[in-house]
Amino acid sequence: MIDGKKYINGKPIKVNQGHQDKHIVGTNNYNNELSNGKMKSILIEEPNRLLDDFAGKGTKINDYKERVDFGKVIGKYYDEKTGIYIETTKGIITYGKNGAHIIPARP
Repeated sequence: MIDGKKYINGKPIKVNQGHQDKHIVGTNNYNNELSNGKMKSILIEEPNRLLDDFAGKGTKINDYKERVDFGKVIGKYYDEKTGIYIETTKGIITYGKNGAHIIPARP
């Protein structure tokens, strides 16, 4: 913790709203993705709360990603092979220099 803020690998734990909005129904970024033919997994829980409670507690994938089981349904994972949405308790937290975002992941 530096200056009252949490960091992982030197990256701040705050929501990168632009990236997060691609997974929140009704936002401009989500609608733009759909209009470009890109189906996205959908986050239904509040991302700031999820980051506060779970950042750094998942299984590390690489230096900037971790897979987390949030213990409750956080959204719907879009399965590209079947074209079906599936409720999921799992997500990938991706950290970057401008913040983090959560992508609902394969159950």
